[in-house]
Amino acid sequence: MGGYSASSANVNFAFALALQAARDLYALSGEVNTKHDARATEASTATDSWEGGHRTTFDTKMSTEDTDADTVRSALVTLANRFASEWAAARGEQDRINHARYVQHEKDNDSWAEDAGEFFVGEDDYGGPPEDPAVPEAPDYAVTRDPIHPEFENVS
Repeated sequence: MGGYSASSANVNFAFALALQAARDLYALSGEVNTKHDARATEASTATDSWEGGHRTTFDTKMSTEDTDADTVRSALVTLANRFASEWAAARGEQDRINHARYVQHEKDNDSWAEDAGEFFVGEDDYGGPPEDPAVPEAPDYAVTRDPIHPEFENVS
């Protein structure tokens, strides 16, 4: 992401859709695993007392399928986790922008008396910018933090 300020554009990210995609991808990885397990069970039934060259070819192809199914399942989980980590990074960046807008709003609405007082005692402490929220985890990929200062999210 990068630098942020009160005048920064909103982060262009489909927050809800990203976490739904993560949930769907994770569920799909489970389906791949379930279907492959069922197929492997049927394969062992089909090869009961089967001997010869075709059996060797079949066993080789089933071994390749085992590897492929595990690779696909793993890639789906990795992609789901990537959606979740990108959600956390985007939510954190938008929250920092919202926080900057909130601080600017508060400063803009200071009265002359408050400005004079802050000249001597210092500006109000609005706290530092928020960190990224925790990355949502499988299998539910639930939101780990509500937006900070959401009232400033659609303000430019």
